[in-house]
Amino acid sequence: KLKSAIDRTTNPRCCIIYGGLPPEARREQARLFNTEGNYGILVASDAIGMGLNLSIARVIFTTLSKFDGVEHRQLRGFEVKQVAGRAGRFRP
Repeated sequence: KLKSAIDRTTNPRCCIIYGGLPPEARREQARLFNTEGNYGILVASDAIGMGLNLSIARVIFTTLSKFDGVEHRQLRGFEVKQVAGRAGRFRP
């Protein structure tokens, strides 16, 4: 829903990365986001904290909770730091 709303109302367009996305699709979305052009926004789950190199300048959390496969719970401090730590980590 969030990606659709962003695509309708803004330019640049929006990429999306989440844990259930196939690995090759995740890599393609990361490539599109990192490439200069029309993809300047990334909507993602905490999956971005797991080894993707992304040219992110700012991380904005819309929620500090997640479904972990068993229950809906609050993100732990180290999880927030890991996701937020993606900002500025990779500059192609």
